[in-house]
Amino acid sequence: MQHEQLNRDHLDEQVSRIYDLGKQQQEYEKRVINLIASDNVIPAWRHTQSPYKGDMIQEGIVGDRPFAGAAFHNKIESLAAKIACDVFGAEHAILQSHSCSQANQAVYHALLADGDTALALRFSAGGHLTHGLRQNFSGRHFRFHHYGLNDSGLIDYDALRELAVDVHPKLIVCGSSSYPWLYDVHALRSICDRVGAKLMFDLSHEAGLIAAGVIDFPVAAADVITMSLDKTLRGPHGGIILCKANLASAIDRAVHPGTQSSFPIRRLTDAAAALLDTQTLDFYAYAKRALDLAEVMAGEFSLTSGLVFGSGTQKHYVLLNTREAFGIPGQVAEVRLEQVGILSNRQVLPSDGSARMSQASGLRIGTAWMASRGYEALEAQKIARLIVDLLREIHSNTEASNLVQKLLGVAREADCLHAHEPLWNFR
Repeated sequence: MQHEQLNRDHLDEQVSRIYDLGKQQQEYEKRVINLIASDNVIPAWRHTQSPYKGDMIQEGIVGDRPFAGAAFHNKIESLAAKIACDVFGAEHAILQSHSCSQANQAVYHALLADGDTALALRFSAGGHLTHGLRQNFSGRHFRFHHYGLNDSGLIDYDALRELAVDVHPKLIVCGSSSYPWLYDVHALRSICDRVGAKLMFDLSHEAGLIAAGVIDFPVAAADVITMSLDKTLRGPHGGIILCKANLASAIDRAVHPGTQSSFPIRRLTDAAAALLDTQTLDFYAYAKRALDLAEVMAGEFSLTSGLVFGSGTQKHYVLLNTREAFGIPGQVAEVRLEQVGILSNRQVLPSDGSARMSQASGLRIGTAWMASRGYEALEAQKIARLIVDLLREIHSNTEASNLVQKLLGVAREADCLHAHEPLWNFR
């Protein structure tokens, strides 16, 4: 048999190698400033004080399981869903999806048939690849039309209304990974009502900020909402679907058996703990700080002509047009920052002629990691200034690396991060 042919010394070497690589990655993360908007830090108590530390899986919907031993599983899932509904003011929730992308897949499965028409924000305008990008399942199975931005860098709701009237979509999707402004929810609701479409929001990035109350979002205006459990919410990797009660059965069936089978019970308990944590004073302070730091960095970046795309931000990230400001594409800028210990990601901008990330003109700079680490406005301003100097090539790599290490040394990690017991100081 194949496993009998494997060399014992080779297997021992692989064991040593994977543990060594894991240790190297952990050490590396201590030496970098992480400005990737989708990254964050999970509080230590989530690792040591998880409500459930077992390994069982389950599948199916509450009360309709194909596996035995589901009595506590049903109670856990029901409670986790109720907590999600309470936090967001939703009528129904399901937390089984393995990611927000898979949650999106489930919603499409519930509300659309192959070939049906949907609208979403164009990828280059900030939309997500699961919103109808041709290379993605969403663009292959459904007929997505895309709306864009006006000259001010905001969603062009008038053009969106005209497009909706013209193509009569079954679903209008609003959500983004790089649109730094809040959505006009009521305008979108009005457009959907006019053409008879369902309204879906993908709030993968904004979930934690909405849960904390630092971003106001009228959940009741949407038919369906998908979210990430991680990112700003600081939970386990996974997804949430919120929906109106009249869509609950269709959404549940679209999750199972529609798009997945089993899921780990531990993710439900960890998700519930993360959602409860969003209602604490510590989480509120973190979420507000994420917005404040983004505003500070946007202000510092705006001192360089042409650098800030869209003139600012209302979220936890800032978009930079490095091609216009410095004559370098996003990929070059990303690598230049990474070389000295600052992590970011290249970003396609509406002015780009291609959706390919390799041809992107900008960067996305996020503040969630900084906010969790306890950085304040002064450090954010210094980091923004350092980024500008690096992209102008004012500092050598050695000088810049030393400055990054000094900035890492001033981070004041909040008690909620390094505490090994949860601090349930609810607001």
